[in-house]
Amino acid sequence: MKTEILKIDSLATEQSAIKKAADVIKSGGLVAFPTETVYGLGADVFNSASCAKIFQVKSRPLEDPLIVHIADKQDLFKVAREFSKITLDLINEFWPGPLTVVLKKQATIPDIVTSGSDTVAVRMPNHHIALSLIKTAQTPIAAPSANIFGKPSPTTAEHVLEDLDGKIDLVIDAGSADIGIESTIVDLTREPFCVLRPGGVEIERLRKIIPKVELYKKDDILAPGMYPRHYAPKAKVWLIEGDGERQVEKIKSLAHEFISQGYRVGIMAKSENKDRYRDFNVKLLGPGNDLVVCAANLFFVLREFDKERVDVIIAEGVEERDLGIAIMDRLRKAAERIKG
Repeated sequence: MKTEILKIDSLATEQSAIKKAADVIKSGGLVAFPTETVYGLGADVFNSASCAKIFQVKSRPLEDPLIVHIADKQDLFKVAREFSKITLDLINEFWPGPLTVVLKKQATIPDIVTSGSDTVAVRMPNHHIALSLIKTAQTPIAAPSANIFGKPSPTTAEHVLEDLDGKIDLVIDAGSADIGIESTIVDLTREPFCVLRPGGVEIERLRKIIPKVELYKKDDILAPGMYPRHYAPKAKVWLIEGDGERQVEKIKSLAHEFISQGYRVGIMAKSENKDRYRDFNVKLLGPGNDLVVCAANLFFVLREFDKERVDVIIAEGVEERDLGIAIMDRLRKAAERIKG
């Protein structure tokens, strides 16, 4: 199979291209498409065979459920049931946007989408191309990230092709994703309500509607991104938590140690520390006080180091607040070693 690439201006919607992609979805094919978070790999949610192909091409475990994407809040009733006032308050506040809610599923949703669970994860993306594709296909679209399972999520069409070229039917290329990390997932089927995966909507913003919401701490795989090892590049990642001079000195010492052993080393650093790593291969995550930029660059930088075939990536941690909670979640799951 040859993967077709359709380039679309990120600020425009080319209906002929969207219709072509929608026709692929309708016919049971797989389409990678941009969202505001990362690129998704989409199939008709009601087509079990198509959804099964998602698991196959991604090498994704069948127990890892898919997120269902809709284009209108009213479409929520097609895929889920038993809505509380909090559910409606959340979607009115955060949709379209990077928030996924877990609800009881409608019987029409195939078991393969939900990994046999009686719940379904749903979101309405805040990207006009994604919304146009869903509307034109006239069906909700099941879509995890468009990458090989366990690797850093794709934030460009190029990343999608690095992993899935020749395995899927079509890629809509509309440039880089804005947010760069996946949606926040909130489980509304159990009390107290909990965040299964931190992401593009910060927990503090959720607490304005659900004051007692907390991160889920157990090891159960209830939603995408909950595997202990995930988002990992080919290189081994060492995460150095903390801040300031102590963090920098630990990284430099570790880098010298690996280099002396013949390893190719890359350092992922905050912008303000760039000059402290002059003798090393360094790529910048972004300013430590601008977590929006850091989130947007995270997966891109990890994939750039893989292109350079480094053996070890030593990453600076960021402050664990706001989007920093999601960034550190991704880095900890990508890391083989973590040092404070």
